[in-house]
Amino acid sequence: MQTLMEDIQFAYRSFMKTPAVCALIVVTLALGIGANAAIFNIVYNVLVAPLPFNEGERLVKINTNNPKINRNDIQVSTATMFDYRQKNEHLSHLVEYHQMSFTLLGRGDPMSLKAGTISWDYFEMLGVKPILGRTFLPGEDKPGARPLIVLSHHYWREMFGSDPDIIGTSLQMNNKTHQVIGVLPPMAAYPVKNDIWVAASSCPVRGSSSAINDRRRNILTLYGKLKANTSLERASLDLNNISKQLSAEYPDIYPENQGLSNTLIPLKTAMTAQSGPTFYLLMAITALVLLIACANVANLNLARTAGRKQEFAIREALGANPRRIARQVLTESILLSLSGGLLGLLIAIFTNDLLSNFAGHYTSLASEVKINWHVLAFCLVISVLTGVISGATAAFQKRRINESLKEGSGNITASGASNRLRKALLVIQFSLAFIVITSATLVSLSLYRLNNQDTGFDSSEVLALQMGPGASSGTLKQWHNFARETAQRLEDKVEIEQVAFSTAFPMSEGRRQLSFFQIEGRPPADSSERPDALRAVVSPDYHQVLAIPLLQGRYLQETDDENNPGSILINKRFADLFFAGENPVDKRISLDKGKSWLSIRGVVADTREMGIDIAPVPTFYSTFIEYSRWSWVKMLIRTKVPLKTISTGITDTIHEINPKQAIQSITTLNALKEKSLSSANLVGQLVTMFAVLAFAIALSGVVGIVAYNVSQRRKEIGIRVALGANPKRIRMLFAAQGMSLCAIGITLGACIMAFISPALAAVLFETQALNLSMYLITGIAISLFAALAILLPVRQATAVQPSHALREQ
Repeated sequence: MQTLMEDIQFAYRSFMKTPAVCALIVVTLALGIGANAAIFNIVYNVLVAPLPFNEGERLVKINTNNPKINRNDIQVSTATMFDYRQKNEHLSHLVEYHQMSFTLLGRGDPMSLKAGTISWDYFEMLGVKPILGRTFLPGEDKPGARPLIVLSHHYWREMFGSDPDIIGTSLQMNNKTHQVIGVLPPMAAYPVKNDIWVAASSCPVRGSSSAINDRRRNILTLYGKLKANTSLERASLDLNNISKQLSAEYPDIYPENQGLSNTLIPLKTAMTAQSGPTFYLLMAITALVLLIACANVANLNLARTAGRKQEFAIREALGANPRRIARQVLTESILLSLSGGLLGLLIAIFTNDLLSNFAGHYTSLASEVKINWHVLAFCLVISVLTGVISGATAAFQKRRINESLKEGSGNITASGASNRLRKALLVIQFSLAFIVITSATLVSLSLYRLNNQDTGFDSSEVLALQMGPGASSGTLKQWHNFARETAQRLEDKVEIEQVAFSTAFPMSEGRRQLSFFQIEGRPPADSSERPDALRAVVSPDYHQVLAIPLLQGRYLQETDDENNPGSILINKRFADLFFAGENPVDKRISLDKGKSWLSIRGVVADTREMGIDIAPVPTFYSTFIEYSRWSWVKMLIRTKVPLKTISTGITDTIHEINPKQAIQSITTLNALKEKSLSSANLVGQLVTMFAVLAFAIALSGVVGIVAYNVSQRRKEIGIRVALGANPKRIRMLFAAQGMSLCAIGITLGACIMAFISPALAAVLFETQALNLSMYLITGIAISLFAALAILLPVRQATAVQPSHALREQ
């Protein structure tokens, strides 16, 4: 301990001799360690740490598969859920979940609330205890049970001001009185964020006898908890055996090769599956940034110790142990690294909220992103390792006492061994910088293509308004009348051009309702081979509002109503796939095995209905007259004025027609598009920021090392110029030496990029990871900046008068 304290005191005195270099080392390491600590904070808390639920390792999500449409996230019916619950032998809990909207009345304007509808034991399975009141009890999810509510923590805080006396309060929702029985603690918002939680019987759809007995009405997502003595594989096999029994018992409902099979996955995987590739990419890039920083600092440490060669030589000549000197140098490096790590930890702390919001785009576990002892331990370990790695080159380089003493009396050139080591470190910096910058360039190109992807419709000057289900007691006809009257009144306003309705906004997750059909005049296909297409339920003006071109036939019309039913439009992809070489107009399809028929009135251009990053799929558009489950209203309004100018007038008009109608949100369609791309764009910004940081660190290392090498050879340069050498040739000589190292580094980096390109491809959109032209462009750009970084100190050195250079030593 006494020796360590002496080393620390000696290191402090050494730092005071070169404060600028030491400050540069600390800042460089702080940037590298801070970036790594910030991203590790996300990776650990989201992807590595156990779930914040009791016995989270036993919690599973029950995915239902449909191989016919290549999906593994199909919802199931209530009757199917009951069969699974009653017959399985390996799950201690099997619970249901779906989200719906409730309209809260009596507290100002009608408000639309997002409600998680669950089995009574949902929170018991998760081990979540309320901070006030209680959660649901056995039987409170059965038909006829009284309506009860458990409030989420955020809604209790925002709506009720954290009122401790909220338990027992009655809320008027959907024409029923619901009683508040509990308040949840802050928790990961899975599957999505909900304002309130209600038992299954409180849902008007799920609680009805028709939905309970209808095996075709798939509305539920299932979760479970493994028994203590079982495995995921055994529980999955058990449920699939039950699925086979149901398929045999109900062949029309669960047709072979199309119907029922299950995959159980850990809940942790379900909550993080979409975030893994992105977070690991960021972690890999920040690790490369830190390696570049280490190489840079190693060069700076070599420069520091090079100026102390004579000091070390004298100490060894007087009997100092070389190991003692190496330990001293290593101690100095570790102390600088620890200082950089402390500053880096502050960077991670200040960016925690920003990164938590970023993680929220990918996973509900973003609420768990926080600085804890794991992050502190990571900072400590990485700081020590960084100090050892960056200081080892200087601490353990071979020293020759006699040569060092002679060099101190007036060296012409620097040590050959030191130069070779510095060159190797520069090659490493160039190769790592190439990898980081190329990766950032490919990600940026991918995002550019994604942001400029043609959606097939015009989203400019279109408002997107989403309503809740209103009073929910109205008949389907009342809903239709409400929609018609709303459109008419809004279109009477001079600021509004057209109004359309849909069950889901374009580019949204709601556009995932695939329907099976048969084509008139063709032999009925086997149930497992029936064609399917995306079904979009819209009003007649939908395509005109979005300026979707008509290719054949006509658009839907107001006359396509209950008096003239059966009209649909199809997109070009549908026509090409199912009516190749034919005119599809006036052809008919059936959704109910020929009991009723829908006539194709026209063909419209393809659009990216399911998402900007998802290619157009076969789609048919039916009017809401043909749709028996119309409950939520989504409006698209083409307007001539900005949203803030007309939003109040729109909501006032809706409340004049139906005072109980809640407005869930109103924004622009362009804003929804930007929101759907926000997470990808933020990834691009982070990757670009890290790439710029890596390149800046690498270039600073080039400038520093070239400047040091030039300073070591100033006498040589002076002699050459004095003997008649052309300064331009001397500059070219130094440039050629530096650029050869740059070329080697770029070549090495390109080889590594070719090896890791398959992993990078997972996060790119319509962009090849192995892109030779992009590699070439990046290589040229790095070379140009490297040339400038090399020539700046060389130009300054050759501009010095030979007499001055010769007198310096």
